[in-house]
Amino acid sequence: MKQTTTARDDATVQHLPSLFNYIDGDVVEPVVDRGNNLKNPNDLTDLQAQKSASDDQLQTALAAADRAHQQAEWENVPAGTRADILDTIADRLDNPEIAARMAYADAVTTGAVIQTTRLMAQLAPFVYRASASYLRTGALEKVLPGKLGDVSYLRRPWGPALLVVPWNGPTAIGSHKIASALAAGAPCIIKPSEWAPHSALVMAEVIQDCDLPQGTFQLVCGNRDLGSKLVSDERIKAISFTGGTAGGRAIAHACADSFRPTQLELGGNNPLVVFEDADLELAAEGIVYGLSNLNAQWCRALGRLLVHSSVKERLLELVAERLGKLKLGDSLDPTSEMGPLIHEQQYRSILSTIEQLQSSGGKVLQFTAMPDLPGYFVPPTLIDGCAPEHTIEEMFGPVACIHTFDTDAQALALANGTPFGLAAYVYSRNEARARHFSTRLRTGGVKINGYSLLSLSPDAPRGAWGLSGLGEEGTAESIEFFTGARVIGVSPQDKIIN
Repeated sequence: MKQTTTARDDATVQHLPSLFNYIDGDVVEPVVDRGNNLKNPNDLTDLQAQKSASDDQLQTALAAADRAHQQAEWENVPAGTRADILDTIADRLDNPEIAARMAYADAVTTGAVIQTTRLMAQLAPFVYRASASYLRTGALEKVLPGKLGDVSYLRRPWGPALLVVPWNGPTAIGSHKIASALAAGAPCIIKPSEWAPHSALVMAEVIQDCDLPQGTFQLVCGNRDLGSKLVSDERIKAISFTGGTAGGRAIAHACADSFRPTQLELGGNNPLVVFEDADLELAAEGIVYGLSNLNAQWCRALGRLLVHSSVKERLLELVAERLGKLKLGDSLDPTSEMGPLIHEQQYRSILSTIEQLQSSGGKVLQFTAMPDLPGYFVPPTLIDGCAPEHTIEEMFGPVACIHTFDTDAQALALANGTPFGLAAYVYSRNEARARHFSTRLRTGGVKINGYSLLSLSPDAPRGAWGLSGLGEEGTAESIEFFTGARVIGVSPQDKIIN
């Protein structure tokens, strides 16, 4: 079944920025042609040649970051002044033209619909302002009482930081990593995804006009091979990575011998639990959101639907009704509610996963009309009837498997039945029951009776358990990740006892 799409509005008539590296204060073109083109995932037309920084350019960037760290000019800028500069970046990003460029770039490269990428672009300034506000609390410089006077408790950057940003949510994730590293006083090199580098390029244009000390902020374009070279270089002292489990393992191995800090936000196979006393209308809305938001190409998307057997039939009726009305279409069409997957590899991977689950006894349920476009479109898909052991791995696409339970103990075993632990969702009219159940879920976050991109609280960290990652993210948590403690004070002199 096909559906037609409406025309794009004037606000989506944009152009992708040309690729560039920002290295040691200069804008330089990436010179390695990778022999591949970015494609518009809606219609498969070519967008732009993919290019990478050369080894020489990479070495220049690493040397500049190391020099900036040794000179410590940015590190020694007072926290309040760094906060002012972060606010200036936020003010410049808080510009309709800048936001439109980032929103367009994310929509046309990743397939996320423009109404969502516009929201992401509008939120970016708030990320920089949150880091600025945290600096002004004095959290990185405190005075503690000591035996012989005041003791200085300082948090100072480990050294040059590498920021590896994925293709899903590039504006939100990129802005968070950049703001956190700069707030910490760390020179940083951002490597955006080769599939969606453009919002980072726009931010780099803004940041380079803020006169940071040379080598403090740099950007290099490239793929995972270039990323691996950055990770393995000992001049990089801390790495913040968002991506897949395989990439996280590689980084952890590379950093193990030198004990370099790593912040790893990886994947998830997130359960949504619907108890028999749930508001089924509300639960159905959550399921549709979890299957369609960002085209389910985000780490907290729905992976497993766990539903009490007594309400399964009615719940699926409500889900089918809503999915039947969902508009799957061109990501640049403001009326689209879901767009295509990002590229052919991802598209084929999801189709292969559906086939595998079907061959394992799964019944495929799809209710959304396909658009009349040649792109990488996969409708929201539920698969019923597979054994739990066949649904352990993350799919990272608009596919979720259904499992039923009859007792809370069965629901808990299913929810905790994967090695991942990023997010979970629980629906029950009995909030006390839902909260008690949620405390036993081995996951970084649990949302009750709601499914949202936004955090439960701006002050709450985003945790990861098991194969979902290492460390926590948040304004305070990410800034402090890039720093180590330094405690200074006058000490009593102990005497040697003979």
